Amino acid sequence: MNAKKVYTAATAIRDIQRGRPEKALKPLEKLIKDAPDNPALWNLKGVALGMIGDHEGSLACYEKVLTTDPGPAVYWNNKGLALQNLGRYAEAEEMYKKALERDPESLEARYNLANTLQSLGRFEEALDYYEKVLYDRPDHILTMLNMGNALAALHRFEEAIAMYQEILEINPEYSDAAYNIGHTYEEQGDFDNATVWYTRTLEIDPDYHHAREQLDLLKKR
Repeated sequence: MNAKKVYTAATAIRDIQRGRPEKALKPLEKLIKDAPDNPALWNLKGVALGMIGDHEGSLACYEKVLTTDPGPAVYWNNKGLALQNLGRYAEAEEMYKKALERDPESLEARYNLANTLQSLGRFEEALDYYEKVLYDRPDHILTMLNMGNALAALHRFEEAIAMYQEILEINPEYSDAAYNIGHTYEEQGDFDNATVWYTRTLEIDPDYHHAREQLDLLKKR
């Protein structure tokens, strides 16, 4: 690329990083027109399309990328994410495993694979991958939250609650963790503690509609 095209690509990357994928697409199209076999540009377009919810378009971009350059783990991971967003979990699983073959230490591929396994109802396997993520990133809140969800799905309620409480130790204002504690207590039939935690959720976030709905239902019991 010449200097002007490098600047254009850098601008598109900044727009994606700043949450403005629509703005990135037009310059990316121009760059791809001049370099139709550049996998990095197709990958950026796939990311931008995924951000605006066009997961079919995003998937097509990653397929183009991998036809050109099947080496980098990130391309396989990104294709997996597009498939995951389309609900094609079994195919997504295969993509994440291919990513991990290329980069066994990829936290993103491990995390995404764990989420996909959870969507497939394979909670024990999901836990293994969540634990691998937390080994390297013990404060990764989304991993902790989803690991708590997997534990709850396995009826390992005490462990799930402990995980959500650990999140609140890191960030006391994390409303999803407070809500999930309430929901976990409700699943066990402990409506008093559920009420306490739904109330706590609303103290953190007064607009947390699910917590308000559940609290209203409990009050009617």
